[in-house]
Amino acid sequence: MDAKVPKRLSESHLNQLNVLRVLSTDMQEEVPRHYHLHEIADLSGLKDEKETQRYLFILEGQKLVAPCPKGDFTSRVWHITNEGLWAMKNIKQAMVQ
Repeated sequence: MDAKVPKRLSESHLNQLNVLRVLSTDMQEEVPRHYHLHEIADLSGLKDEKETQRYLFILEGQKLVAPCPKGDFTSRVWHITNEGLWAMKNIKQAMVQ
């Protein structure tokens, strides 16, 4: 009997999903809202801007988020990309199943 054990997400992955969730909310006519670093930290529950920035860098490496202006990694303003929106849509669908 080889029962499948459900995999659990690591704390890091959960935090990345929380950051992505925050950035995917409050869309205006299909245009992603730009969030300041302190807003992302507060709304995601991380509270720590340095830790939040670390997760943003990880998500940026996967092309799911981007700084504003584009390419300025010292920026404190970030938004979700089309790839990030697509990923969140698929994650939400998978959670329903």
